[in-house]
Amino acid sequence: MWRITLKGVAGHKLRYALTALAILLGVSFMAGTLVLTDTMSRSFDGLYNDIYHSTDAVVRGKQAFNPGTSYTNQRERIDGALATTIDKVPGVKAVSVGIVGYAQLIGRNGKAIGNPSNGPPTLGQAWSDVAALNPLHLLPGGHPPRSSDQVVIDEHSADVGHFTVGDRVVILSQLPPATYVITGIATWGGAASPLGASIAAFEPATAAKVLGEPGKVDQFNVEAISGVSQQQLVDRLQRVIHDPKIEVVTGQAVTVEGQNAVHQALGFFNTFLLVFALIALFVGSFLIFNTFSIIVAQRLRELALLRAVGASRAQVTGSVVGESAIIGVVASAAGLVAGVGLAAGLKAGLNALGIDIPATGLVVTARTVTLALVVGTAITVASAVLPARRAARVPPVVAMQELVTEPRTQSTARLATGLVVTGLGTTLLLTGLFTHVGNRVAFVGGGAAIVFLGIAVLGPLVARPVSRLLAAPLAWRRTTGRLAGQNAMRNPARTSATAAALMIGVALVSLMTIIASSTKASVNDIIDSAMRADFVISSGTVPGGNNGFSPTLVQKLDRLPQVAAATGIRNGVVRIDGATKTILAADPAHVNDLFDIGVVRGHIASMTADGIAVSTQVAGDRHLGVGSPVQVTFPTTGRQTFRVQAVYTARTLAGDYVLPLAAAEGNFPQQLDYQVYVKLAPGVSSSAGRDAVNAVLAAYPTATLLDQAQYKEQQAAQIDRLLNLVYGLLALAVIIALIGIANTLALSIYERTRELGLLRAVGMTRGQLRSTVRYESVIISMLGAVEGLTVGVLFGWAMVAALGSQGVTHLVVPVPQLVLVAALAGLAGVVAAVAPGRRAARLDVLRAVTTE
Repeated sequence: MWRITLKGVAGHKLRYALTALAILLGVSFMAGTLVLTDTMSRSFDGLYNDIYHSTDAVVRGKQAFNPGTSYTNQRERIDGALATTIDKVPGVKAVSVGIVGYAQLIGRNGKAIGNPSNGPPTLGQAWSDVAALNPLHLLPGGHPPRSSDQVVIDEHSADVGHFTVGDRVVILSQLPPATYVITGIATWGGAASPLGASIAAFEPATAAKVLGEPGKVDQFNVEAISGVSQQQLVDRLQRVIHDPKIEVVTGQAVTVEGQNAVHQALGFFNTFLLVFALIALFVGSFLIFNTFSIIVAQRLRELALLRAVGASRAQVTGSVVGESAIIGVVASAAGLVAGVGLAAGLKAGLNALGIDIPATGLVVTARTVTLALVVGTAITVASAVLPARRAARVPPVVAMQELVTEPRTQSTARLATGLVVTGLGTTLLLTGLFTHVGNRVAFVGGGAAIVFLGIAVLGPLVARPVSRLLAAPLAWRRTTGRLAGQNAMRNPARTSATAAALMIGVALVSLMTIIASSTKASVNDIIDSAMRADFVISSGTVPGGNNGFSPTLVQKLDRLPQVAAATGIRNGVVRIDGATKTILAADPAHVNDLFDIGVVRGHIASMTADGIAVSTQVAGDRHLGVGSPVQVTFPTTGRQTFRVQAVYTARTLAGDYVLPLAAAEGNFPQQLDYQVYVKLAPGVSSSAGRDAVNAVLAAYPTATLLDQAQYKEQQAAQIDRLLNLVYGLLALAVIIALIGIANTLALSIYERTRELGLLRAVGMTRGQLRSTVRYESVIISMLGAVEGLTVGVLFGWAMVAALGSQGVTHLVVPVPQLVLVAALAGLAGVVAAVAPGRRAARLDVLRAVTTE
C-alpha cells in the first residue's frame, strides 16, 4: 500500500500542485513571522547582555505595579544625593546616574526625526562617564556633553537628519524647545539605535532638568570591584539604604527585565501576524478538503478495485491520508524556506520604515522548523481525513460498474450537523463578545472558526438554489450561460466547498469594513456633540504613548488675546479595582469651556487636587456618589485616595475616570500633553485664530493644528490606515481561495473530459467553452461573496454591539463598499478561470470523446 500511495502522489502531482501552493503560502507567512520575531528577540537579548555586562546592581524607586511596555520610566524618582552614600559602600567600583525621559530631535528640514505617532520611541538620557556602565559608545571625532547646551545623539538619527559633530539641533522636551550643539555621535551597544529609536544624551544636571526633576534621578547603576558578586553588592547596598520606597536589584535582573520588555513589545506584533497566517491556513484547509474530495470521486473505480483485490478499509484510508501527509511535508518544508526569505524581506521593510534591527543573521530555531512542518502537515492531513474515510467506504462492486457516481450525504443529517456546529460556534462567539470570560480572544476566534465550519456544512443545502439564482442573469448567453449554471448546480457539495474558502475572506473583509465605518460614524458623533473647542493640536500620539507637548505650549496659547481657553490633556496608567487602566487628566477650570461631557452630579470646574470625576456607568456599578472615596494606584507614587467630585455621561469621550491636572503633576512621571484644545475668544474668526495659534506652533514641529472637520478626517485616516493593513494581510487568504477555485475547475475539467469533447464535437467553439468555464467560476465566486457578505454583516453587528461600551455606538453597513467587494469577488472569479478555461479549450476532440 505504501508503494501505491507513492504512485498515487506521482500520478496526480499536477492535481496536487495548487493544493501544495496554498499550504506553502500559509506556512511561509507563519514561519516568516516566527523567524523575524526570533531574530529581533535574539538581537536585543544579546545587546542587553552586552550593555549591562558590567552593571552589577541597580538602585531605583519601587514600582507599585508593572504598567507594561507602553509606558517607560514609571517609577518615583529618587534623591540624586544618594550617589555619595552608594559610592562609599565597600565593593563599589563606580556609580552612574540613570535619567530617562522624552526628547524629540528635530531635523534640518524642521520636521521631527522619526514618526511621533506610531514610530520608535524618542528618548533622552543622562550621559555617563563610566564607560562600563554607559550603553552609548562614542564614534571617533566626538566627545561627551559637558555643558547645558551640548548633546550626544545616536548614529541612526544622525544619518536620518544628516547631522555631524558641531551641528546644532533643536530638541523638544517637557521644557520649551531648545537648541543644542552636537558634541558626539554614538551607537547603542553595537547598534545604530535601539529599534530605530532616537536618543539624545545630556550631561547629568541638564538631563535632570530637561527630562525629569532637578536633584532627582531615575536610578543609579553600580559596578562592583573584582571578586564581589552581584548578590553580595546588592546585600551591602540594601544595608545602607533604609528608604522603603527604594529597591536594589542585580544587574542580571535588570538585563532580564529589558529582554522581557522587548519580547512583550514584539508579542503583539507576532500575534497579529500569526493570526493572519492561521486564517490563510484555515482557508487552505477548505482547498485541501475539496481537492481530495474531487480526486477521491474521480478514483472511485480505482479504489474499489483495490478493495476487490483484498485491500482493507484501513489500508485505503491510510493510502489517501498518506498522500496528504507527503504533500503536507513537502509543501511545509518549501513554506519554511520561503518563510526565511519572507523574514529577510520584512526585516528590510522595517529598516526602511526606520525600525532599525541590529545587523545579525536570521535566527531559525528548532521551534520554528517544528511548528512549520507540524502545523502545515497536520492541517493537510486533517483536511483529507473525511475524503479518505469516504474512499474507504467504496464497495468492491463499484469496480465493475461502467458509471460511477459520488455518494450523496442525506440533507436531514447535513442540516442537523450544520445547525449544531453553527450554534456551538455562535455560542462561543457571543460568549467572548458579551461576557467577561478569561480569554475573550480565544472564545471569539474559536467561535468564528466553528461558525465558518458550520456554514460550510450547511452550504450544499443552499448552493443549488443560490447558484440557480446567480446563473439567471447569464441566461442572455444562452448555451454557455445555461451550461455554466448547470455545472455549478450539478454537485452542490463541491460548489459549496469551493465557495467556502472565498466566503471566509469576503466575510472578514466585510466585517472590518463595517467596524471601520461604524467607528468613524461614532467618532464623528462624539466630536459633533461633545466638543466645544474650535481647534485641536495633535501630537500624533495616542493615550498611552510617551510623546507629547511641553506644558509651556498651553501657557503660550493662554496668553494669546485671540484665545479664550486652552488646555492640554495628559494621560497615565493606573490600577483601579485590580484592573490596569489609562486615565486622563485635564485642567478643571477649562473642561466646561472645551467639552460637554454631560455632568449630571457635582461640578468639574471646582475639582480640587484630591478630586476625581467618574462616568455614570462606573458610578452605577460601584455605587459611587459625590464624596465617595476611590482608591487609585499609580506605578510611581503607589495608592492614593481621591473623592468623587463629579459624575458625567460622556464615557466614550473621557473614559471612566478623569483626574485634575494637579493630580497628574503629583503622580505622573512625565508632564506632557498628548493633545491640546483651543477655544477662540468671542468675535475672533477662525482664520485669525488659526494664524495666531500657528505662530506659536512654529516652535513645535510635531504639532498639527486641526479644526473640527480636519480632526474628523485625521481620526478617519488613522482608521483607514489600519484597515488597509488588514486588507493587505487578508489578501493572502483571498489569493488562496482563488487558487482553490482554479484548482476545482481544473480538476472538474479533467473529470468532464469526455463531456467537453462531445460538446466540441457537436459544434461548441473554443471561445464558448472558455466562456462556460469562466461563467461557472463567476457563479462559484459570487456564491462565496453572497455567503461572506451575509456572515460579515452578522459578525459586524455583533462586534459593534460588543464595542458599544468602547464608544462604537453607531452600526453602519456601507452598502457601496460591500457591493464593490462583491464585484471584486466576481472579477476574481474571472481571473481564476483563465488557466482552466484555456486548458478546456485546448482539449483534443478525438481523444476527449474516447476517454473513459
